[in-house]
Amino acid sequence: MTNDEKALQYHSLLLTHDKIDAKIADIKSEAAGSDLNKEQQSKVNDLEFQKDQVVAQAQQLFETY
Repeated sequence: MTNDEKALQYHSLLLTHDKIDAKIADIKSEAAGSDLNKEQQSKVNDLEFQKDQVVAQAQQLFETY
């Protein structure tokens, strides 16, 4: 994979990461300062896991061997 291809993929991953962050923020804003209910917390946990996967994919792009 060329550096240009890596850059495009990295940019795509950043956009995905930002979208996931926005979804998490939306869920937390629904709670309006109180604790998240079980369903909301489950959704946030799932989204956080997805975010971790995106970060791992981005890190793999720039691993050196």
